[in-house]
Amino acid sequence: NFSAPMYHNLSADAYLESSNPNIIHVKKDGTTYDDFFKTLPMKLSGQCLITGTGQTFCTNDNETLKFYLNGRRADDLLEKEIQENDQVLISFGPVEDSDIESQLNQIPSP
Repeated sequence: NFSAPMYHNLSADAYLESSNPNIIHVKKDGTTYDDFFKTLPMKLSGQCLITGTGQTFCTNDNETLKFYLNGRRADDLLEKEIQENDQVLISFGPVEDSDIESQLNQIPSP
């Protein structure tokens, strides 16, 4: 959830606006998801997410951090260039999560 003001308008190259924090506005070609997330007051790697409020979600024996791009698992999401109309889900939960389909269906359309 990126509705908090701490996530808005933090970069000239890729940013979120308060009017619709579900859409990344990209001004610089070649911007990757890693480039974008590095502009936010949070930390994200392939194994851990530390939110702007300090909550920590790291892959362990029982739960895993998962990335989806346009409905497909994308473990290399952070390396991908942001494309128009991309839909991204970052999920943390059981290693075999049967709820992923439901989560993917909740992503707002661009």
